[in-house]
Amino acid sequence: MDTGIVTDEFRRIYDNSLLPAAVAGKDGLVYCNRAFGPFAPELSSELASLHTGEAYEKYVYCGGRLYKAYVSPVNGCESLVNIAPAASFSDDCFEVLSAAVRHAVSSVSAAADNLFDIYETEPAAALLSVIDSSMLTLLSEFLIPEEIMQLRGRKCSDFAPVSVSAELTKLSDELSEVLSRHNIQINANIASGMFARIDMRAVKLLLTDFAVKTMEGERHVEAIGIRLFRNGADRMRVSLTCGYIMRLPSELVSEAVIKPEDYSPAEKLKALVSGIFGCDISCSESADCCSLMIDIPMSETPRSEGLRSPVKFYGQERFSDENAYLSRFGINPRYKI
Repeated sequence: MDTGIVTDEFRRIYDNSLLPAAVAGKDGLVYCNRAFGPFAPELSSELASLHTGEAYEKYVYCGGRLYKAYVSPVNGCESLVNIAPAASFSDDCFEVLSAAVRHAVSSVSAAADNLFDIYETEPAAALLSVIDSSMLTLLSEFLIPEEIMQLRGRKCSDFAPVSVSAELTKLSDELSEVLSRHNIQINANIASGMFARIDMRAVKLLLTDFAVKTMEGERHVEAIGIRLFRNGADRMRVSLTCGYIMRLPSELVSEAVIKPEDYSPAEKLKALVSGIFGCDISCSESADCCSLMIDIPMSETPRSEGLRSPVKFYGQERFSDENAYLSRFGINPRYKI
């Protein structure tokens, strides 16, 4: 067959190009360079439909990743196809996906509760707990990307001062509740009366994500320490430390999907938190522990009317960020006999 476009000059340009390139015809693949080679087997059935005679862009999946195909017609029989990584769907699409996942998690959880009322047996409890933890694990994958979407375009002045002390105390209580049946001790040393203009949900997500990633490692985490203290005249430091002094192998198994090496929403969230709120974020690691430190500028203490007393909340929130994150380990099953 006379390919037309695939001439010696064409091959000289594209054969050794780092940009994945292929030529698609009405019957499928006509040519591909070395860079396109890994995509060819998985996209072979789709290549026949890429040539339409029109120029367009299209999302394609390959190897568990999202890519964008750029299709340019060259003649009546063939189109040049270039493949490039796609960072994400559009913002609108992501918001719809996020809302759909939350709706599904809520509906499935309510149905599971009703099923447990009908079939209150140990086998049913075990299976329903798997369903519940799987849905919450799915939800947890959306938490940091959602927070990134919320923070884009925001300024520090958009946020009112909040009590960092109170929010970290809530985080400590939540972790203690979720991990109460597992051999991980929560130690909190939180100074009182510290306020900052910051999105504390973002801070707590970073701390929780750090703890969970450490727990997904090879070592058994024996203790998690949360500290808040003044660090200079006008700054405070939040730190979360995971200790594994005994260096025992971890018995936890994470049900979360394996991520590509370059997939790191937490790093993007760190950059946003640093840029918007003037925080300094760093990590340290030794043979016995690893830590995440966040230095936060202090703000004025907001005025309050009347007297207040400390409030402690009991019982875990089923759909809290912390419970969703830790559900991937199945350490606190929802349904028990």
